[in-house]
Parts: sequence; structure tokens; C-alpha cells
Amino acid sequence: MSLIQTFQAPAINRKRVGDMTVTMLSDGYLDVSFELLSGIDGSKAEALLEKRGVEPVPRMNINIYVVQKGDRTILIDTGAGGINGWGGRLQVALAAAGIDPLQIDTVLLTHAHPDHIGGLAGPLRTPIFRNVQQLFVHENELAFWRNDTIRSNAPDGFKPFFEVAQNAFDAYDGRIVTFSGEDILPGIQAVPLPGHTPGHTGYLIGDGKDSILVWGDIVHFPHIQINQPEVTIAFDSDPAQAAATRNRLLDQVATDKLKVTGMHFNLPTTGLIQREASSYVLNYDLWSPAF
Repeated sequence: MSLIQTFQAPAINRKRVGDMTVTMLSDGYLDVSFELLSGIDGSKAEALLEKRGVEPVPRMNINIYVVQKGDRTILIDTGAGGINGWGGRLQVALAAAGIDPLQIDTVLLTHAHPDHIGGLAGPLRTPIFRNVQQLFVHENELAFWRNDTIRSNAPDGFKPFFEVAQNAFDAYDGRIVTFSGEDILPGIQAVPLPGHTPGHTGYLIGDGKDSILVWGDIVHFPHIQINQPEVTIAFDSDPAQAAATRNRLLDQVATDKLKVTGMHFNLPTTGLIQREASSYVLNYDLWSPAF
């Protein structure tokens, strides 16, 4: 039996934002197909990835974020939890980062697709993070996933997504905090980014030049959809709105030189969006042994 592991050690990257520490972790990845993308064919998608030095395969990494401030420990999304063989490395990553799951008292959700909420609860509505006191989710997101009419009319392949989301929400019933505005916690603002899902939300951590925007699923293949913002993915609930939101946000963060990070960046890090000709390019920040 081979003793050689076929997966990487947990990826850990930390940034300091004011009086907060942001730990970026990898939950692993999921493999899909370029056929899920609309607005680009597979060969062009591969060429864009090769141009940016990325392996030309339809693989999406899954990242999670932990924000620590004083005695508060906040988890942003929870990865896939191993659903469909996706991700499932969050608990290992937390241990490697020295973060006890029992420390986590708050969860912020960008949205409730399985690769973002799958690590939140076990079967039979069992909360994985037992000491969570507040689970923040946009009111439109919660309403969507708890709507039985929408669920019954969803394609068969999409119905299990509702089961995962409803199981997770039921596990934390009584601790769910819905919001529609921006100010939700000291030092953290919600940023509405609808289109991918009705309540898809980013989170702006800090303020000023050192702030970081966790933008959720604005992109699934960063170097493809930043270069061609009109490219959408089958998981978008409203593709036209998702593309419009992406275009608007790319213009804003490029203008403001705002550091961004996302759940499907190729590694758990931040980066800057820069204009390149008539489009945009993402430049990742390098890892540093000190922060």
C-alpha cells in the first residue's frame, strides 16, 4: 500500500485588517465541466487558463474565511462538507490553522449552494459548529431556499440543493439572523451581489485601503470570467443579472484598487483587479510568512 498522499497539506494564509485577523483556508475542490459555462467554448476557456499559467482543467477550488476580532470568531461560508465528493477539508484546515471549531460563534453565508453550506450541518439537522450564536444570511436567500413552490418546480438535478440548504438552516433554527442592509457586525459590511442567487452577498472586512472584499461566487473560474465578465455558469439563478453584477463590481474594485478574494480563487489569497485593454485581469497577492 502506497503511503504517498494524493492531496495537498492544508493551505493557510493570514492577513491583518485593522484589529482583525483574516485566515483564508482551503476546503479542497470540485471538478465540473466547461460545458456548464455559457458564452465561451471549452477550447477558449482552456486557452485563457493556460495564458494565466493555470492548469487548463475545469476544477474549482473551494475557499473559506475565518475572521477573528477580540473574543469573536466568525466563519464565512463552510465549504462543501464532502457532499458529492466535493471539498470536505474544512475541519482539517481549521485544525492546521489552530482554530478550534468550538471557538466559532458566528457564521456569515454568501449564499446557500452546497459547496458553501455543506460543511455547516450533518444529517438530521445536526449543527457541526455547536457554539454558533448567530447565522447571518440575506433575507432573499433564506426565502428562496425555504420556498416549497420553487423547490417543487426546480429541475430534478437541482432539488438535492434544496435538501442540503434546508437541513443546514433547520440545524440552526432560532439562531438565524436575516438582513437586507449593509451594517451587520462591527468592522464588517454586507455587500449585496444578486444574480448568482437571489440573496448572494459579499462581505467587506475593514475600511479604507487595507480592507478586503470577500465576494463569494462573483467568479467560478477567475481568469475566465474576469477576462470575459459576460460568461455565466449553469448555477446562476439569473445569468443576466449575475453578469451585470460582475461587470459593475469589477469596474468598482479596479477603480478603488480594493483587495478582493473569492470562494473559487485558485488558492486562498487576496488579489487586485486591474484593467487590461477593454477587460480586466486578476493578479494574486503572494503568500508571506509574516502578516
